[in-house]
Amino acid sequence: MSMLCNVYRIRPEQAEYLKHFPDAVSDLLGFEAPAPKRGFFSRLFGKPAVPPAAASGKLEPVSAANTFELEQAWHILHFLLSGGNAEGPWPMAFLMSGGVEVGPDLGYGAARLISPAHTREITAFLGSVSFGMLEAAYIPETIEAAEIYWRPSSDAEEQRQQLDDLWRVLAELRAFCEAVSEGGDAILVSIY
Repeated sequence: MSMLCNVYRIRPEQAEYLKHFPDAVSDLLGFEAPAPKRGFFSRLFGKPAVPPAAASGKLEPVSAANTFELEQAWHILHFLLSGGNAEGPWPMAFLMSGGVEVGPDLGYGAARLISPAHTREITAFLGSVSFGMLEAAYIPETIEAAEIYWRPSSDAEEQRQQLDDLWRVLAELRAFCEAVSEGGDAILVSIY
């Protein structure tokens, strides 16, 4: 089983809706969440409150154009940017920490909603990262000792290819976040 990570572009009205109805994240991400349990009072007094969007139909899933798939590169990028294998300092560790958890546990925690203001901070941070910074942090022994979900090559030529590939992914992520920031939108980070 693989641990994957996606970053989604979320419009302000979707973000606001998620603040009030966090389980609607299942609609946005395109999967079925477990049915909510009915509490004592809802059983006693009738139906539970139904969110307006649910009454008129499901929220539309985030489109492929508004989804950035980091796939398995997410953990090594997190490590190279933050210096750790788990939660860490903001905004360097945005892939694993920060924002507000919304909805159910997706297998490796709930999705995290990151506000437009914080998305701008992430974008500025990603703009400051250089290839040299990635290269300096890419030490195979350190990566293995930190138990990162990534296997660095022991071959120098293959390591260079891995770094080039990671730099390309990071450049694409930076461009994605720039577009989100320019549009005044939020992001949703999901590790599943």
